[in-house]
Order: sequence, then C-alpha cells, then structure tokens
Amino acid sequence: MIRTTPSAALSDAPPATWRRWTALGVPGLVALGTALALLQGTAFAHDTFHDCHYFGPSLRMHIAAWAGLACGLAAPMLYVALCRGAARRGWDHTATRASGLALAVLILGVLPLLLEMFGVWVLYAPDPSGGYDCSGLAVLGPAALPAG
Repeated sequence: MIRTTPSAALSDAPPATWRRWTALGVPGLVALGTALALLQGTAFAHDTFHDCHYFGPSLRMHIAAWAGLACGLAAPMLYVALCRGAARRGWDHTATRASGLALAVLILGVLPLLLEMFGVWVLYAPDPSGGYDCSGLAVLGPAALPAG
C-alpha cells in the first residue's frame, strides 16, 4: 500500500487563485452573456418599433448581442485554458469543487449560448414586419376603412 503524505496531496491541488478564477470567472462569463442576451431581447421590444414604424436594430442591440456572444464563447475558452494550465503545472484540476462547478455551469450555459447566437442572427434578419409597418393598412389607405 502506497502512503501519501499530506504535503504531497496538497501539491497536486491547484492553488486558491486558480480555483477562484475557475469558480468565479467561468460562471461569471456565462451569467454575463445570459444577462446581455436578455438585455438584447428587451432592447428589441423597445427600440425597433415606434409609432408603427420599423427602425431596425439599435446600437444597444448590437452591443448587447455581440458582447453576449463574446462572453458566451469566452467562458469555455477560459475553462480550457485554465485546465490546460493546471495540467501543464502538474495540478489535478478534477480534484476541486471549483472545476466541477465551472463544468456544470458550462454545460448549462449551452442554452444561453444558443440564445446569444440567435440574438446576433436577429440583428441581420430581414424586417419582421414585412415592410408594411405594423398593420399593413398604410398600403390600403383610409378608403378601406368602414365609414361610420
């Protein structure tokens, strides 16, 4: 039976700074990307139509969509970089709760990442109103309305 000393077991574990970046950085990026995707949804509801006229995507929508997608893509890249750095230094990154938490958040973060990708697609999609403003009555004019 091989005995390990407590100091040998602790040397294989990543230091507190690595655990902090893994436990806070990766979930933080996923949460920030999700919040920006939700902000883009509210911006779409308030910025694109005014008085039955389509104004197109606003600058706030562009910033929220692209920044959310950048955060959503940066989270897995940060996790991979941290795990590769830990492996390069001989640390066992799977032995920490921070790594498990970050991996769980990354798996759950796939759905917000798809939402962020959809948000960027919405920026460049054609006019959802079909070009006839809100109701299409602008084409028919007031003669089509019933008198009374």
